[in-house]
Amino acid sequence: MTLPENDLSRLPDLTEIEKRCLELAANGRTPADIVLETDLAMPRVTDAMRSAIDKLDARNITAAITRAVRLKLI
Repeated sequence: MTLPENDLSRLPDLTEIEKRCLELAANGRTPADIVLETDLAMPRVTDAMRSAIDKLDARNITAAITRAVRLKLI
C-alpha cells in the first residue's frame, strides 16, 4: 500500500514511542542515543523504529522521518 503524500484522511496511527523515536532520529540521534535518552531497551527502540517505517510505508528511517514530517506527525 502506497500512502499518497496529500491523503490526510488515512494518516498512520503512530504510537507515542514511535513518534518520539522518529523525532529523536530526525534530530540526529542514533538508536544507542535514543536508548540513553528514553531509558527504553534497545529491542524496544528498534521495534518502534521498524514499526514506524512499516506504518509510514517507507523503505528506511530517513524516508519514514521525511514522510512523518510531511504528514505533520512529528
